[in-house]
Amino acid sequence: MIIACDTSSVVCSVAISHNGSIVWEQEDIGAQIHIEKLSPFLKEALGYCTSSGETLQALAIAIGPGSFNGLRIGLATMKALAVALELPLIPIPTTDAMAYGMRDKLSGISRAVIYSHRNFVHFADYDYSKSATIVTPEFKYGAWDQLAEKQIDHYFGKADRGFDAWLKGSEASEVQSRFVNVDAKASFVALLAESRTHLGIRELDELEPLYNAVYEAKKWVPPQF
Repeated sequence: MIIACDTSSVVCSVAISHNGSIVWEQEDIGAQIHIEKLSPFLKEALGYCTSSGETLQALAIAIGPGSFNGLRIGLATMKALAVALELPLIPIPTTDAMAYGMRDKLSGISRAVIYSHRNFVHFADYDYSKSATIVTPEFKYGAWDQLAEKQIDHYFGKADRGFDAWLKGSEASEVQSRFVNVDAKASFVALLAESRTHLGIRELDELEPLYNAVYEAKKWVPPQF
């Protein structure tokens, strides 16, 4: 079993995966709820694992890009839990988790989009003709009007805040017509983490989130899934 959490957006979610299936999940949506909801969700998840009799193998977390406060709360909590339980922590980029979650719904070259601030977004490209292989070796960062490219078949992500308003405008028609709305969620993280247990980290001091700002964005070269 793997317990995963995602606090990279306004969704606070915790899920448990076991042999390729989600066996338990809790989530809530709202600004600034992570510090209130995450610990109770994790307590319930641990209780489920104990009562199931199955072995908890690892923890996993959506590492970003995403909300500055949400990522800090999530990572600090999961680091502490990993140390207490003597388990590895598997960091999963948020766009990787979203791409994995959409693997049965998209095709061709698809671009994961995460809103940053003002008129800026993070994005990464995935090739669904090759099992959602990542196309770009690192996150891109740019203004909304840089999203549209002819070779992109679909766009996916959470259209919220100012990004939602921009998508509805005439200048975004090329993106809006091919945009699929999807939340970042722990169930995607947990399922993808099952194939990345070899990336579990036990020395956690240097593990940092991929924050939602260009000056804090870090390169991430994930393995293909």
